Amino acid sequence: MRFGFNFYNWDHDLHRALDQSLDHLLTWTKETGWEGFETKAHTIQNHPERLKAACERIGIACAALGGFSDIQNMIDYAHKANVAFIRTSVPEETAQHWVTYAAERNVTLAVHPDTGHLMMCGSDPIQTLYDLGERCGFIHLKDIEMDMAKQGIKGPSFCNLGEGDLDLPGVMQALHDIHFDGWVIVERDRRVDDYLDSAQKMREVLRGMGY
Repeated sequence: MRFGFNFYNWDHDLHRALDQSLDHLLTWTKETGWEGFETKAHTIQNHPERLKAACERIGIACAALGGFSDIQNMIDYAHKANVAFIRTSVPEETAQHWVTYAAERNVTLAVHPDTGHLMMCGSDPIQTLYDLGERCGFIHLKDIEMDMAKQGIKGPSFCNLGEGDLDLPGVMQALHDIHFDGWVIVERDRRVDDYLDSAQKMREVLRGMGY
């Protein structure tokens, strides 16, 4: 099991200046304790070879990509950037074609439950993990304050790990029980003034649980 951080949590200003701050983003992610990160290709705004080189230089992994409308371009980009997972949706009638196309390029189309979104829509993230079992190759780990969510306050209802209503020990136990060996990508899913502090605190919560 490996732990990464979602670039969604970083500030919009950094995204706008990403050509100048890619190394900073990667360095901050590593220094706050994460092994890897997830982002969207249109956010990262870099050629795949440059992204791959930056990751190798700094010693961090791009765990997953999203954000393409063209599935073939998404797979090809991930292959060139040495990214193992992409999260996307494909029509059922072409799913096997794209799963095979991706596998030939060492890329996996991942089933990726999101604990916060599952709770927001009234589902049980722990039971979902058990239901998925070995099909779960990737997860978004997100905490949520359900009182706010039930009032329809979506963005602000997401909070740091350990500060909301997510049964975090139960989720981690479920991951162990299904022999999960993929990426756990932590998201805040809302931006805060001190995103570095938020990233570090969430990593410390997981470390306190032995991860």
